[in-house]
Amino acid sequence: MEEKEFSAGEVIFSEGDVPDFAYIILSGKVELLSYHQGNEVQTLVLEAGKVVGELAVFDSNSLRPHTARVLESATLACIALDEFSSLTAQCPDAIKPFINFAFSRIKATKTSSKAPTIAVSEGDVAKIVISPASERMKSQFKPIEIAGNNLPFKIGGYPEGGEKNRRDQLHLYILAQANPLRVSRQQCEIATENKGLYINDLGSRFCTTVNGVTIGRGHGTYSAPLKKGDNEVILGAKDGDYKLLVSV
Repeated sequence: MEEKEFSAGEVIFSEGDVPDFAYIILSGKVELLSYHQGNEVQTLVLEAGKVVGELAVFDSNSLRPHTARVLESATLACIALDEFSSLTAQCPDAIKPFINFAFSRIKATKTSSKAPTIAVSEGDVAKIVISPASERMKSQFKPIEIAGNNLPFKIGGYPEGGEKNRRDQLHLYILAQANPLRVSRQQCEIATENKGLYINDLGSRFCTTVNGVTIGRGHGTYSAPLKKGDNEVILGAKDGDYKLLVSV
């Protein structure tokens, strides 16, 4: 594992980033930050011996749910998914079933609290049309038609006065108010799961509202089902004007 030095105040990774490494704190302190109603909130302080960003090796498709920032000068050991997989493959065969079970339990926590409403079956979806549903959105894009078999479809924001980050690999970029960014870089996605069609919040700062139901941090679930016909989707704050109409 490679070791890296970080200075006080340096950001290790930001909320919404695509995970690349998990880190073990060898020395120093790291704080985890979340954002609530535009305010930065410290949720946890980690010291030597603790792990940061562990989902990078358990579920590389999960976006960073927090920002990690160094409180005191720190030394961190970095491990990527392929290196982690190589190391776990060297474990005795008798232990591997327990490791695989633990991994599956960790991954399951992401989707264990699906909304109870039955989603439209993915087999019934011929196409999906995403249309702007507010004046702010009408100035940004025209209706987009997506084939039912061309999912997931990812939506995120970039700051006014800034540039799109192509590394985010989004299908729809939303120009949003900054400081903090009102629509997260990785806001939500339309995806099929368990043979149903869902909107998944991707750990955004201000959550996502689907047909009046808010999903994301602090709301018990990160997913909401889409129904046949029109669905109202609000990116960011529920009272904001980043509104979409998703027609199935």
